Amino acid sequence: MVSEYPKIDYDYDRIALKKIYEHEMLAACSPAPVQTADSRKVFGELRFPPLPDDRTYNLASFVTSIDGKIAYLDNPAGPVIAQSNALDPDGASADFWVLNLMRASVDAVFAGAGTMQKEPDGLVCLFDRGLEEARVQAGKPKAPWVVICSLDGTDIPFQDTLLKNQPVMFNSSPTGMQRILDGIDQPCYVVGPYRNVEDIDPDRVADDFRRLVPGHIPVIISGEGNRTNAQVVMRILKLMGLDITIVESPSYCHSLLHDGLLDEISLNYSCVYVGGKAVGLGNGMEPFTSVNHPHTEMLSIHTHSPSFFYFRHRFIHNRKPEGYLGSVY
Repeated sequence: MVSEYPKIDYDYDRIALKKIYEHEMLAACSPAPVQTADSRKVFGELRFPPLPDDRTYNLASFVTSIDGKIAYLDNPAGPVIAQSNALDPDGASADFWVLNLMRASVDAVFAGAGTMQKEPDGLVCLFDRGLEEARVQAGKPKAPWVVICSLDGTDIPFQDTLLKNQPVMFNSSPTGMQRILDGIDQPCYVVGPYRNVEDIDPDRVADDFRRLVPGHIPVIISGEGNRTNAQVVMRILKLMGLDITIVESPSYCHSLLHDGLLDEISLNYSCVYVGGKAVGLGNGMEPFTSVNHPHTEMLSIHTHSPSFFYFRHRFIHNRKPEGYLGSVY
């Protein structure tokens, strides 16, 4: 496991954002656990709503084009939507820095096996030295846990150097359990299998985590067949002492929205157009309907230039529109 993670020498004056809106409710919320003088200079005070008692607080962060695309077909790496913005290259640097700001306070990062294939041998760490030092001062490890998500274990690149360079755990279904156990060449232990929340043994989950980590990789198995149970996963992570997660898998982000378990999302808006068959969030997955879908309230809006904006949304679940939905003409 690496002892030092790579760093970027950010020019905070060049990436500084202008706050143009903030929800009034944030004034009464607690400051994020990891911030610095430089982060306040770039973004302002970051605050989180009260955290749940029975599960992790889950947020997500992505950069999108003006038509909601998260990747080009010819170059599908996630950061390219930001980096291709020729009108504001510093806005792209600010985009990646905002992701670092959000990572700084979280205990775990959800990464999809598919994303690992597109971006092999990457690191899910903090590239801002000051934020990393602030994490350590706050009693957190230099880098958050990486939770590798796979429905059946067939798409996991087990030779990826990420598995040896920072703390990881796996999130899969009963179908994927044996494939993961066979694929890992490091000591591991199974958490579960737990079909639903009622099946969880809280004392065992917490005790095993204390006894077996860091010498073993946790493999969280939930749900039935080749389907996982996200409520079980979030409860298990909470029992392990993890409070906040960030979802960097577009598919898992969409899945958590269907389960009502995503609490907020940062969508950085790179003013480029992609169009066509390029993918968006939840590509190929079941869409929401006009009467059953998540809503959001804007927590904050920042801008770097007329070509780059930074939106932070809070999700509101289980609300349905009333009345007739259709043409009035």
